[in-house]
Amino acid sequence: MEMHSRQSLSEVHDISVLSRRQSRRRPIAVLAFLKRMKTAIEAELAARQAIAELASMSDYMLRDLGINRSEIEDAVRRRR
Repeated sequence: MEMHSRQSLSEVHDISVLSRRQSRRRPIAVLAFLKRMKTAIEAELAARQAIAELASMSDYMLRDLGINRSEIEDAVRRRR
Protein backbone atom coordinates (compact mmCIF):
# COMPACT_ATOMS: atom_id res chain seq x y z
CA MET A 1 0.00 0.00 0.00
CA GLU A 2 1.35 3.35 -1.02
CA MET A 3 1.39 6.28 1.46
CA HIS A 4 0.76 9.79 0.20
CA SER A 5 1.39 13.16 1.76
CA ARG A 6 -1.34 15.80 1.80
CA GLN A 7 0.51 17.70 -0.88
CA SER A 8 0.67 14.72 -3.23
CA LEU A 9 -2.98 13.90 -2.67
CA SER A 10 -3.88 17.44 -3.62
CA GLU A 11 -1.51 17.85 -6.55
CA VAL A 12 -1.51 14.41 -8.11
CA HIS A 13 -4.89 12.95 -7.27
CA ASP A 14 -6.92 16.16 -6.82
CA ILE A 15 -8.15 14.99 -3.43
CA SER A 16 -8.57 17.52 -0.66
CA VAL A 17 -7.78 16.40 2.85
CA LEU A 18 -9.10 18.55 5.64
CA SER A 19 -7.19 18.88 8.84
CA ARG A 20 -9.01 17.88 12.00
CA ARG A 21 -9.57 21.54 12.88
CA GLN A 22 -11.09 22.30 9.48
CA SER A 23 -13.38 19.29 9.61
CA ARG A 24 -14.62 20.31 13.06
CA ARG A 25 -15.53 23.81 11.87
CA ARG A 26 -18.08 22.64 9.35
CA PRO A 27 -20.60 21.27 11.89
CA ILE A 28 -20.29 24.52 13.85
CA ALA A 29 -21.06 26.54 10.72
CA VAL A 30 -24.05 24.33 9.98
CA LEU A 31 -25.33 24.72 13.53
CA ALA A 32 -24.89 28.49 13.36
CA PHE A 33 -26.85 28.56 10.08
CA LEU A 34 -29.63 26.44 11.56
CA LYS A 35 -29.80 28.70 14.61
CA ARG A 36 -30.15 31.79 12.38
CA MET A 37 -32.87 30.05 10.39
CA LYS A 38 -34.74 29.10 13.57
CA THR A 39 -34.54 32.69 14.82
CA ALA A 40 -35.81 34.04 11.49
CA ILE A 41 -38.71 31.58 11.40
CA GLU A 42 -39.68 32.41 14.99
CA ALA A 43 -39.60 36.14 14.19
CA GLU A 44 -41.79 35.63 11.11
CA LEU A 45 -44.31 33.56 13.07
CA ALA A 46 -44.46 36.21 15.81
CA ALA A 47 -45.02 38.94 13.21
CA ARG A 48 -47.80 36.97 11.54
CA GLN A 49 -49.47 36.37 14.90
CA ALA A 50 -49.30 40.09 15.74
CA ILE A 51 -50.73 41.00 12.32
CA ALA A 52 -53.61 38.55 12.81
CA GLU A 53 -54.31 39.91 16.28
CA LEU A 54 -54.36 43.52 15.08
CA ALA A 55 -56.49 42.60 12.07
CA SER A 56 -59.09 41.08 14.39
CA MET A 57 -59.48 44.40 16.27
CA SER A 58 -62.17 46.91 15.44
CA ASP A 59 -61.38 50.16 13.66
CA TYR A 60 -62.00 52.04 16.90
CA MET A 61 -59.41 49.98 18.78
CA LEU A 62 -56.89 50.43 15.98
CA ARG A 63 -57.51 54.17 16.01
CA ASP A 64 -56.76 54.18 19.76
CA LEU A 65 -53.41 52.55 18.93
CA GLY A 66 -52.76 55.22 16.32
CA ILE A 67 -52.83 53.03 13.22
CA ASN A 68 -55.24 52.47 10.35
CA ARG A 69 -56.19 49.04 9.07
CA SER A 70 -54.02 49.60 5.99
CA GLU A 71 -50.96 50.25 8.19
CA ILE A 72 -51.09 47.06 10.26
CA GLU A 73 -48.37 45.11 8.48
CA ASP A 74 -46.05 48.10 8.28
CA ALA A 75 -46.58 48.84 11.98
CA VAL A 76 -45.69 45.26 12.94
CA ARG A 77 -42.67 44.81 10.68
CA ARG A 78 -41.19 48.28 11.17
CA ARG A 79 -38.38 48.37 13.71
CA ARG A 80 -38.58 51.06 16.34
